[in-house]
Amino acid sequence: MATKRPPLAIVAAARLHIARVREWTAATDIEPYEADVRTRYACDRAFIAIGEALGDLGGNVDLVVLAPGEPWVDPVRFRHFLAHDYDDKAVPPLVWDTIVHDLPELEAALSDLEAALKTLPER
Repeated sequence: MATKRPPLAIVAAARLHIARVREWTAATDIEPYEADVRTRYACDRAFIAIGEALGDLGGNVDLVVLAPGEPWVDPVRFRHFLAHDYDDKAVPPLVWDTIVHDLPELEAALSDLEAALKTLPER
């Protein structure tokens, strides 16, 4: 179901959650991250919100046309994985790997998407 929020607002929300994850994990490594239940929980919730935002965005604009080759499906799948807690024991290392390796790519893709959206006529 498409959301009523404008696409740029959805992108801004996703980017805010990314900024929060980066802030919460900037001065740490995997061992302290795995031991810090609060930070892990907060990051999981942020990734769920990011995936939800991208799912909503996909209901409003054609992401593949606007920004082909970008990782639009993976964050939505990751959201489902985290939200449904499919494998609680594997989640902290998987989330950490996503923070370190995938989040910068997603952040750049959202920045490019934001620029592309700004060129479209308002709906």
